[in-house]
Amino acid sequence: MSDSQTTSEDDSDEPYTPLAIEGELPLKAVGIENLKEANPKHMPPHRYIHPWFARRPTPAARLAVLGSIMEEGTSADELLSLMQIGPEDLKENISEYVQERKTTEGERDGTLGDWYGYPRPFTQSPNDEELQQLHDSLRDTWDGELPKVLDATAGGGVIPFESIRYGLPTIANELNPVPSVILKVMLEYAPEVGSLEEDLYKWRDRIQEKASKELDDLYPTKRDGREILASACTYHIQCESCAGTVPLVPKWWLHKRGAGEGTAVKPHYEDGEVSYECVEITKESNSDFDPSDGPVSRSDVECPHCGVITEYEETRELLKNGEFEYQIYGVKYDDPRGGSGYRAGDEIDQQALKRAEELIESDFDLLTFLPEKVEVSSRITDPATYGMEEWRDVFSPRQLVSHYEYCQAFHEIADEIRKEHDDQTSEAVLTILTIAASKMVDRNSRLSSWDTGKGYPNPIFVGSNFSFCRIFCDNNLAADTMGYKDLSRKVIDSYEKLAEMTTGRDAADVHCGDAADLSTTIGTNEVQAAVVDPPYYDSIMYAQLSDIFYTVQKSYLEDIHPDLFASELTNKSDEAVANVSRFEGLEGEKSKKELAKQDYEEKMSSIFSELYETIEPGGVLTIMFTHKETDAWDTLSTSLIESGFTITATHPITSEMPSRAGKRETQSADSTILLTGRKPENERERTGGATLWEDVKEETRDAAKEAARELLDSGLSLTKTDTIIAAFGPTLRVFADNYPVVDKKGNEVPPRDALTAARDAVAEVLSERYLETKGFDDLDGLTRWYVLSWLIYDSDTMPYDEARQLGIGVGVDIDDVKRDTKIWGKSSGDVQLKTHDSRVQDVVRLENGEDVSSRKYPVNPTNERFSHGIDAIHSAIHVYETKGPESAWDWLSDRGMTNDERFRTTVTALLEVLPPEHETAQTLRDMLSGRTGEYLDIDTSSINFNVDTSGESEDGRYQSDASEWT
Repeated sequence: MSDSQTTSEDDSDEPYTPLAIEGELPLKAVGIENLKEANPKHMPPHRYIHPWFARRPTPAARLAVLGSIMEEGTSADELLSLMQIGPEDLKENISEYVQERKTTEGERDGTLGDWYGYPRPFTQSPNDEELQQLHDSLRDTWDGELPKVLDATAGGGVIPFESIRYGLPTIANELNPVPSVILKVMLEYAPEVGSLEEDLYKWRDRIQEKASKELDDLYPTKRDGREILASACTYHIQCESCAGTVPLVPKWWLHKRGAGEGTAVKPHYEDGEVSYECVEITKESNSDFDPSDGPVSRSDVECPHCGVITEYEETRELLKNGEFEYQIYGVKYDDPRGGSGYRAGDEIDQQALKRAEELIESDFDLLTFLPEKVEVSSRITDPATYGMEEWRDVFSPRQLVSHYEYCQAFHEIADEIRKEHDDQTSEAVLTILTIAASKMVDRNSRLSSWDTGKGYPNPIFVGSNFSFCRIFCDNNLAADTMGYKDLSRKVIDSYEKLAEMTTGRDAADVHCGDAADLSTTIGTNEVQAAVVDPPYYDSIMYAQLSDIFYTVQKSYLEDIHPDLFASELTNKSDEAVANVSRFEGLEGEKSKKELAKQDYEEKMSSIFSELYETIEPGGVLTIMFTHKETDAWDTLSTSLIESGFTITATHPITSEMPSRAGKRETQSADSTILLTGRKPENERERTGGATLWEDVKEETRDAAKEAARELLDSGLSLTKTDTIIAAFGPTLRVFADNYPVVDKKGNEVPPRDALTAARDAVAEVLSERYLETKGFDDLDGLTRWYVLSWLIYDSDTMPYDEARQLGIGVGVDIDDVKRDTKIWGKSSGDVQLKTHDSRVQDVVRLENGEDVSSRKYPVNPTNERFSHGIDAIHSAIHVYETKGPESAWDWLSDRGMTNDERFRTTVTALLEVLPPEHETAQTLRDMLSGRTGEYLDIDTSSINFNVDTSGESEDGRYQSDASEWT
């Protein structure tokens, strides 16, 4: 297979011109560039301008846009060169060059740019000559006009931004006002207004001057010349037993620089009170103080005075009812004479907090600043659970006063800005300065944790939720470092780079509205290509999470952008996410989860139907989709097919760092799938009627298998799970071509049935490719599911939906077998496979006639026969570990296991998929090595033991002594 994977076929009978995305694409090189862009120190400027969720990499977005408008037959070299990938003087074999550089990347001495011989693509825009050639080619393809590109769910704006960089007429739509503000900056002000550096810094300094004067006495220092940068804060509650003061601190580190070394705060407890001391911890420190041992452990709190435990629920109620005091226990400061450092919180800091509280109580404007109600579901941790019922409550008093003073200073100079600049320039200046103020919230709230590894604040959204922070950060916004000046500098620098990148380009047409109502805004049959990155089912609750930014931006921009900030909070009712919280309290035949799923499906169907209306006949829709759950794919494909699109191609591109932290709960894949559909030139009637599922099932399985084999041979850096997801596209092509599909009773079959068949088919291919075990298909379904789970996920833990779908593929309902087999359990919503320890009854107790709970431990090792091969394996391991090797061999012999083909097949399969260090693998190796006293007659030549194989005999059986395995 070539460097591409696609379902495109010969479309010579189609009246429209096939496009590049429907042919072969240089996926490997683009995937490499995606990973290079993931370096947090060198990301595109739009990533720094303001926080937003799930931005796609520039190379993937460029490929999606260009591939959707350029004619099929565009060479890989031409496409990569246009995408600014490859050295300037290299005109051929660019993909091979990039792959070679990646393979040898570990040998480099200098920067990535030096090693690859060209800068990162996001830093480069096509030159005038390249643009002219591109535009001439596009006009030939699109009837003399440049194709108009639409992103209906634009979010952080990478797709439309790349579109305008290529000089294409572009429309960007977004429902949420927070990213809409980002879009206006990126897509309107940057290309139209251009550089504003001098003006932005001028007005920024005026705001800083006004606000900092008002905040000066709220950040006092203990030594002249020092400036407070940030404070580590916590909560003090009162012990109900002894009335002593209890700090809610899990760990006392301020800056942990290494194992057991760094700066910490040492608490001193006396007469029911707490005081703090800043200490340096080294490996040579002669102290019994452990900074990792705070009063909070597993959410419960132990009183340091009397030892009584306050449980989590009680603590939460105290916080909710306001029965606590804010406490500054650590301070990071800057000293021109000695750099930055740390000190303990002191009475001078508590007095400053008291002054902030008094300011709020005496000022009506402060009392009514950010009064909007918090509307957040428990799914993402509702701040109201901890007493934060209004958005003003997510700030401590000093934080609230700080944000208020900057807002006041902004409004005081706004009229001056308007007098000095034209309308568009003043609007741009005011909006960009607001983004800087909004960005301050990210690291200055009660929801912003303290990063002990770096010694300064974390952003709010380390994960896509509002996690409660027992330790939070209070930034001094007036400080030169880490405050408003520093953050605004980053925003201004980002804007200037965006303006430089779009010099000479036309602005996009930016809309803030419902994507399901687009045609009323932009008309029908107006767009040639839509490229979208749609909301991902229930991965991210965009509106709920963004309200914290929306309320602050509203306090700045309500008069400047009244159309964006007319409502109290963001629009949640029209948002296309599966939000269970919207259906709390509703009773009926369907659960709230089912209602949320139905709501999401209806909204996505409306969006795709509207896209169908806005796209001209023969136009193209390309969807960038990064999701694993079958439900999400089912909804996406159903909406796409029912809207009338014909699926013409799919491509998987590596787009994320594998196993990235904090992403498991989002169900995001490590690859982006480009799924392309065309709007037919003429509405085609389905003259053949419905197709029987039995007639199309094997075709879908064959398509999935073929796709999987091609992907595995392609050299693309895909995980096994992403291989399964990538095979969904070809499967859906077959399903869509035969739509509607019904069962024998005439009931409509949903796309998810085709996806389940695809998952099963790809699992077969993976087992063929990676399991050399003969007879694997003859094993029982539960055992095959257990082995395949290890094979595909390389772990004992996997997403529930994927585990369930994998089970369906091998004929096992994992929910039905859970209680009787205890083969798996829940772990943070995921499926976790169990070992013999949690499943097998104690053989010694059984032989002694003692009662053993068969409900808790369902596998009885004294049985002569086992329904499931995995039960026999776990029983054998239990007997081995409990009674010793010789008893284990007798146990195996008595049951005929030593010559049982299925038992030997299961042993071999497990050894092929389990990590060598896994306890099950270790014991199975012992059985093979003769530690039972005999040797299992199993061919192990296909197994990588990852151990010394010097004792292997000619026939492939291990004959080493016990010391080799210790």
